[in-house]
Amino acid sequence: MTNEATGDILTSTTNDIGTLTISNPKLRNAMNLSMYKKVPSAIDSLIASGAKVIVVRGAGDDAFGAGSDISEFETLRTPDNAHAYDDAEADAHESIEKSPVPTVAMINGPCRGGGLAISLACDLRYASDTATFAAPPAKLGIAFPHPAVESLAKTVGDAHARFLLLTASTIDAQEAHRIGLIHHVTTSSALPTVIDDLTAQISQLAPQSLTAAKVSLAAINGHATNTEIQNAIRKCYESNDYQEGITAFVEKRSPDFNGT
Repeated sequence: MTNEATGDILTSTTNDIGTLTISNPKLRNAMNLSMYKKVPSAIDSLIASGAKVIVVRGAGDDAFGAGSDISEFETLRTPDNAHAYDDAEADAHESIEKSPVPTVAMINGPCRGGGLAISLACDLRYASDTATFAAPPAKLGIAFPHPAVESLAKTVGDAHARFLLLTASTIDAQEAHRIGLIHHVTTSSALPTVIDDLTAQISQLAPQSLTAAKVSLAAINGHATNTEIQNAIRKCYESNDYQEGITAFVEKRSPDFNGT
């Protein structure tokens, strides 16, 4: 239980770019129950701060997230109370997945179990060539959270998801890219610059349009209703950004979107 006191979820916002940091470096950024519970409020705080895109990363450069803190399982993940732990994991996953702004996982080193689940909740996954990926619950006798299984299967397809889940194999960044688990691979030293360029590009786009795209994509996966789609589309047409986009196009200049 001492790890629960040392692990934390940290947030910061700079130039419209929000960062959520999984911070438990002594355990390669393993997630404990307290940390899972903090994720939804952390996402809310970043949205409230005006972040136009959120980067999810592990503290330091050695690990994105090595999974869940197994030392807690004996007391906090028993047959009697495992549902509470699983619910906290699911809530963390859902809060990232349903963020109204784009989310980008910045992955160095191990990205396994609970860490993999967190990355799968993100819209985009960029990794260094040091990254490794695994879904190892079958080595522990537990179940991979269903939302993460669902995201994994939709991301890499049924065949690759079955291989990862049923063999508990670890794959490297190149294989993860080949099967579509991550969007981009670069060197560890170049990754921060690549992420900066990506988030700068996204932050220049119309926030309402990005939200509408996310709602439509969620609906395709059964996670949003037609009413939510129509509301998101309507907000685009009613926004000042729509007028700015048209004006900028006519004036042959870059638009200056502010999200209103």
